[in-house]
Amino acid sequence: MYALGRTLQFLGLLILPIGIAGNLAESLTLWQSLSVSGVGVVVFYLGVMLQGKKE
Repeated sequence: MYALGRTLQFLGLLILPIGIAGNLAESLTLWQSLSVSGVGVVVFYLGVMLQGKKE
């Protein structure tokens, strides 16, 4: 589960700039860009939750 969580965190960090770049390139509207960025945040958060707390 740790490796899957780390992978999801990495994917979340990659999805976020894609949404921003799409808006800057004017291929996405503002709401589409925010939606893509929101998906990136959710994927990253799921990765954090799957990774679990290391103590």
